[in-house]
Amino acid sequence: LGSILTPKKRKNPKLTPIRKRIGFVFQFPEYQLFEETVLKDIMFAPKNFGESEEKAKAQALEVSNLLGIPKELLKKSPFNLSGGQMRKVAIAGILSYNPDVLILDEPTRGLDPEGAREIMEIFYKIHKQMHKTIILISHDMNVVYQYATRIICMKDGSLSYDGKKEELFKSDKYQEYDLDKPHVLKAVDYLNEKLNLNLDYNIYTLDDLIKRLEVEYHE
Repeated sequence: LGSILTPKKRKNPKLTPIRKRIGFVFQFPEYQLFEETVLKDIMFAPKNFGESEEKAKAQALEVSNLLGIPKELLKKSPFNLSGGQMRKVAIAGILSYNPDVLILDEPTRGLDPEGAREIMEIFYKIHKQMHKTIILISHDMNVVYQYATRIICMKDGSLSYDGKKEELFKSDKYQEYDLDKPHVLKAVDYLNEKLNLNLDYNIYTLDDLIKRLEVEYHE
């Protein structure tokens, strides 16, 4: 019998401050839950980064309130929650150690339209109220067009576009990247062509489009 000896992996202390600054939200963050109660799960990250029990609890309660997690759920097992509640708890666990940057990997994957809207509104609220930089990785151009302020496209492992979302979809470049045009822009194109309107691309949702039509083209 033979054996292979490998050196033990050691924690790199230089990476810990970097890890603390970045929070990664997986496609299905609820799969990351593992503690006995919701509160313990949210407290785990700050405690792991060296915070005291009291401070970790205070931070957990703060983000729970921000995300609208009812206090009565904090003593429950995270596995007895609904899918939407589990996702909120998982996100709260990431926010609890107060990272500067959040990286979202397809955050609306597996959600119905209402669930997708709710989760993106949560991240928008986090961005506005907590002043977090948010990097959104998504193939859903409806979500991207509504929420993103800067678009970066990768092709064959290289940066191929970095600029405004309006400019990307005004050109034919988005087709080169196999991206679908957002629904609202398809509606804008249709109305401009069929009704000879002059709507621009500074319209980000169908509700915005309706309001613009009411203001500019009502009779």
